[in-house]
Amino acid sequence: MRDVDASVKIRTLIGFGIAGLAVGYAMDWTITPIIKRIATSSFTIASGGWCLLALAACYWWIDVRDHRKYLSFFTIVGMNPIFIYLFFEIVGYRWFNGYVGAITNGLMSMINTPENLMLIITSLVIFGLEWGMCYYLYRKRIFFKL
Repeated sequence: MRDVDASVKIRTLIGFGIAGLAVGYAMDWTITPIIKRIATSSFTIASGGWCLLALAACYWWIDVRDHRKYLSFFTIVGMNPIFIYLFFEIVGYRWFNGYVGAITNGLMSMINTPENLMLIITSLVIFGLEWGMCYYLYRKRIFFKL
């Protein structure tokens, strides 16, 4: 596939992405509704279409246009996706998120921060701390693999 022109790859990705969206949303209206929680077939096909369109955009932006300067943020998380997924599902969901939420919400409630703003700030703090863990692992060259 290396000898195929970049424009052909992008057109192919966009074509299959649009086809996935069309089929997925057509199935939503006719056969089975799009329900993420149970991953219906229409959801799977439609989300696959969105993923292919995003892949085409990223391929064009990063590989074709050669914009790689500010991508280390994503590289750091991408080097330990298994760790961050398992941490979020096991430790984060059951303990870490609640603990950080109690601290941030407690501090922000002292200055009468609106509830929606507290939720956004708490989410950003949790995201920053989890990214920081990935950064620590990246700096120490610790990578979890299957």
